[in-house]
Amino acid sequence: MQYLYSSLLLVTTLLWQNKAMADTASLRFCYEDKPLLPFYNGHGDLPAPQPGAAIEHLQAVAKATNIELVLIRQPWLRCLAQLEANQVDALVAEYASERDHYMQAPRRPDGQPDESLAMSSFRLCLTYHQQGLLPEKLSQQREFALARPLGYRPLPMPGPHIEVSADSIGHALELVSSGRVDATTVLCELNGINVEPAELLLRPLQIYPTPVYHSVGYLMFSKAFYQQNPDLAVRIWQQVAQQRDTNRYLDYLQQPQQ
Repeated sequence: MQYLYSSLLLVTTLLWQNKAMADTASLRFCYEDKPLLPFYNGHGDLPAPQPGAAIEHLQAVAKATNIELVLIRQPWLRCLAQLEANQVDALVAEYASERDHYMQAPRRPDGQPDESLAMSSFRLCLTYHQQGLLPEKLSQQREFALARPLGYRPLPMPGPHIEVSADSIGHALELVSSGRVDATTVLCELNGINVEPAELLLRPLQIYPTPVYHSVGYLMFSKAFYQQNPDLAVRIWQQVAQQRDTNRYLDYLQQPQQ
């Protein structure tokens, strides 16, 4: 009898463990394979030991919602393509109506994106060489050269300009520091707080004070993930808001771009 009871207890325990494993959802999160501080850190296809504020933010969300976070690093355009093909489940991006057919953003009752559930918001400013001519070119509406990393969307600028492709944010900053281009974009406000990235203190660069762009980054789900897990998606978005910690982002912003 004792043997039978022990056997039943073992079977019950195994069934419970298997059910618990089956109930643990996984989230395949795709992000770019180059550093973009404070959001992502490190190079290559593996997460860095200090992975970046956005990854730490998502790790806290995963723990709170009991999901397995699977991190996938790839070029940004490939992340977008794989989300559209439902080969990854999520990424962080700003809302754009042309992406509605393959991305699901958190929404308010009126159908607009719900900024209260966003990962973060930020503003970009132009940075230029301390002895550069950017202020004069802007005031005179003369054309200036702007370095931007490959794959990044064009941004509205305060004057005529040409874009020069860079391999990364760090490369774009080097192009400005060496005088090969007039400017690039850097964070100048994060979650409503004025910031100055550390790399500007290490180079002869300064910020042009007027922001040129405001962006809100949302955790975007693939259509397949959202349709299969609508309640879980809502819980994850709610935890994104609850686990948001601006200091986490500010700490990473003190590290220089590579």
